Amino acid sequence: MYNIAIIDDSPELLTELSSYFNGSKKIKCVLAVSSVADFSKYHRDFLDIKLVLLDIILNEKSGIDGIPIILNRMKEGKVVILSILDDKEAIFQALSYGASGYLVKGINLGELETSLISALEDNEYPLSNEVTRHLVEYFHLPVEVNTELSQQEFSISRMLADGMTYQSVADLILISINGVRYHVKNIYRKLNINNRQELKRLINKNNTLD
Repeated sequence: MYNIAIIDDSPELLTELSSYFNGSKKIKCVLAVSSVADFSKYHRDFLDIKLVLLDIILNEKSGIDGIPIILNRMKEGKVVILSILDDKEAIFQALSYGASGYLVKGINLGELETSLISALEDNEYPLSNEVTRHLVEYFHLPVEVNTELSQQEFSISRMLADGMTYQSVADLILISINGVRYHVKNIYRKLNINNRQELKRLINKNNTLD
């Protein structure tokens, strides 16, 4: 049995989700709160929480800002987003802050349970179809640069052009920060540019994502 927590400021959804998971054979909701602050207040190690299902739109502040706080409270826990938002900015910010999945509200509860179990047991990243589409579009290699950059180099270029730090890029694509620096040197050399500002102008010029 895996213990989870749910953070959502909708009392109705908290009740629905906690009741559903408490009837599950593999997942039990041991904490259901409306804010990250309440999670920090009521979280205890003996609860053995393995995963937090987190909404992004909360009354107090963006749930994304709370991801590092939540992860710091758990020894080996995961955070999976469950939100109505499906725009690329929210998705990539959440993933770069350490979320282990991103699901869009409206998902069937049975599918939600299956997705969380896959995250807990198989270390998979559960993603809704809408989120997957954004990822595919985001990392699509444009014709203008595909003779210059590898797919990974272009992916790194996109993230840096969008303002992500080297560390966030490293965490997201699972390489070291020195690995990011190595790729950046190659990117600048291949595109004959010298800094992130020039990279951003080039990426935006190619208009690779609506």
